[in-house]
Amino acid sequence: MNRFGYLRMKLGKCEDFDDVWSVFQQNKQWFPHVRSSHIKNRLNLDLPSKGSVIWQDGVVITYQVYKKKRKISANSDIVLNAGDCVIHQIVARDKGNGSAFKVMKEFLFSIDKNIYLTVRSDNVVANKFYEKLGMQIVGKTYWGKESIPGKVWRFSN
Repeated sequence: MNRFGYLRMKLGKCEDFDDVWSVFQQNKQWFPHVRSSHIKNRLNLDLPSKGSVIWQDGVVITYQVYKKKRKISANSDIVLNAGDCVIHQIVARDKGNGSAFKVMKEFLFSIDKNIYLTVRSDNVVANKFYEKLGMQIVGKTYWGKESIPGKVWRFSN
């Protein structure tokens, strides 16, 4: 059993770094801001951020469960409560085989709090994916001095 209770999500470990990092390298267009040190820290089970990477079936999900109330971003009015989860990244090694949908669906139903994520408005594929998963758009956000618009999505069990 892991922190997901009855589900058996596979947490990434330090030895998974090369595989996980290669998935981000294949998708630099959408993840130019992700640094290898960030991924290494999230994979290190001895750090406070331990267990914040799912690595299952070629799919990576990085996330964080917040401990106190806060805004999802400085320029959004969406407020998260303690216990809410934010997905920082989801990316699949193999496109089009259904693995991302399967793993993400399992993740969404494994947490009994609200799950949020932000995504660039121009990422049409991702936005359709979140809609198909049953997530709802609940707000807006921006990056790059408000030059890049984004959407805030939420999934509630």
